[in-house]
Amino acid sequence: MGHKRSILVVDDDVDASQMVKMILEKTGLYAVNVCNRGSEAFKIIQDTRPELVLLDIMMPGADGTDIANRIENDQSLALTQIVFMTSLVSQKEVLRNSVIGGHPFISKPISGETLLQRVKGFFEIGK
Repeated sequence: MGHKRSILVVDDDVDASQMVKMILEKTGLYAVNVCNRGSEAFKIIQDTRPELVLLDIMMPGADGTDIANRIENDQSLALTQIVFMTSLVSQKEVLRNSVIGGHPFISKPISGETLLQRVKGFFEIGK
């Protein structure tokens, strides 16, 4: 097995983030870390440099869009890609417009199948 793609899941919902980690790691393709405190996310991203950040938008103490802006403004994180996870948009809105602030997103609740398709597709695009 080759290099595992590195992913950081940032979500204040501990159960949801652990489920995402489990689904992704079961494939054997991804090395997944979890951060449940938005306030700590940026430091972890700087320290671990994941290839992909699955980022919740609404978190106490930290807004996902603010974290995304900090990633974008840090030249050393130029290769770090962002996919938002949000319950703010419906599946219909997802189909119509799959971008928030220039980043793709997955609507919550996230099905395992959708998650795997989106992440796999993302890495195929981002090669």
